[in-house]
Amino acid sequence: MYRSLFLVALATMACSKTNGDSGTDTEPPPSYVGIALRTDGWLRGDLHMHTEYDGGFETVETNIALGESLEDPIFLEAHPEFTGNGLDYLAITDHRTVEQQSDPGYHSDRLILVNGEEFGSSGHAGAHGVSTHVEHDPDGDGTTLEDLVSAIDHVHEQGGTFSPNHPMLPDIPWPWDTDGHDGIEVWNSGWGLMSPELTDEMLTDWETSHGPASPIYRRAVQTKGQNSSAQALTWYEAHVALGRHAAVIGGSDRHAILLPGFPTTWVRADTADAAGVVGGIQQRHTFISRTPASAQLLVEVTVDGETYEMGDEVPISASGTEVRITVRVGRATDGLLRLRAGSAATEADILTAPLGSVVLEEDVDSADFTVEHTMQVVPGDWVYPIVLEPLVVPGSDTDQALRIYTLAEEVRKTNGEDFIGLAEIFADLVDGEVLLDGSRCDPADWKPEMMQCNPVDSESLATFYVPDYLDRALNVVSENGQISDWCMGAVGSAIRFVE
Repeated sequence: MYRSLFLVALATMACSKTNGDSGTDTEPPPSYVGIALRTDGWLRGDLHMHTEYDGGFETVETNIALGESLEDPIFLEAHPEFTGNGLDYLAITDHRTVEQQSDPGYHSDRLILVNGEEFGSSGHAGAHGVSTHVEHDPDGDGTTLEDLVSAIDHVHEQGGTFSPNHPMLPDIPWPWDTDGHDGIEVWNSGWGLMSPELTDEMLTDWETSHGPASPIYRRAVQTKGQNSSAQALTWYEAHVALGRHAAVIGGSDRHAILLPGFPTTWVRADTADAAGVVGGIQQRHTFISRTPASAQLLVEVTVDGETYEMGDEVPISASGTEVRITVRVGRATDGLLRLRAGSAATEADILTAPLGSVVLEEDVDSADFTVEHTMQVVPGDWVYPIVLEPLVVPGSDTDQALRIYTLAEEVRKTNGEDFIGLAEIFADLVDGEVLLDGSRCDPADWKPEMMQCNPVDSESLATFYVPDYLDRALNVVSENGQISDWCMGAVGSAIRFVE
């Protein structure tokens, strides 16, 4: 609902705005392949997007073409940093249907198409690797915990993965005590975009009609002064602490106007096909980045001469052992690496368990940065990496920096009732006539400081690329109720130590 309201407001306001110069540096960053390579099995894509079958504005064919368009020569001429950084896969996840999979336009010579749908009740979840519809209320008596457990089983019977989407979003939360999640969508659309904090009062209202929320969920709501994305990450930590080890995933939740693949979910797949993507999620070999061409993460843990990777469960002795953790960060110069670690918890103490804390913090001073950290661990301990990027691109002038901080503040404040400020700022950054009629898009009119229309989408509302300096504002990190100097750059799946 939040995004639909935003789109209406943006379309209305853009027609009355004129294009202005933001003073943006027009020099594109250098092309950089990065460290998570396709030759090593790393595939990048989008696990959450919608078509006209339910929720989206465009056809299946157009959505797939938009996913392919990041490798279009015209786009690459303007954005050479995307050379070699196009998407590898898409999952079209329309609400409560798999009919899109039978659409004549459901094919691609370039992209891996991962079958899926967005499971839907009063909470949503991504079902990936499924070709049969997963029912959320088979008895027609309202969704119950038993229905959700049955749905998770149905997904697994199809060989698929089940991942609660935007679990802390106030109007579609996931407070049920479900297990068997293969992933958790901790990053939906922009980290700070349309991500209002879920409050104690909101959860109490939910419980009035649905019954008691799980203690794990109540623990996540204790995260204050940030937003629902940060609460989703707390929810993820609580699951890992309880031994419910899952992958982190992200999704654009694309309905219209913005491109798929922002954020990007990276999956290390054993095979370059849909089965490989699903299998990589099942193995938790994933990380999320802000864009397909931005920060990357690789983690290795060495124990007694054996090496393990991000998402693995690492066997150690019951008495514990010393491990060496190597974190490699790509394409995040001037960023900040944080390694978060925690210990096992029980359902009885999850409400008071400390969960994750920062055990290592390092400035990222190069485009290929490596750091090693040695720590003592016992079974049940876990660790995962986060990369923050500067909110304002280093070297930006004062006017541009002020513009980004202003936009980031509007992003932070936006919720289901208050989206006008954000829409007003975006309206200054698009051509209103093109927005309302995608057939008018002409790449010759692109300006580096503006959102740039994509000529692939000529259906009704146009689709736009958000320049990197603006995308950072959509992914602003808030702390103590205020915007910080950082945006979210990348998050990796936890490594867990087991006996």
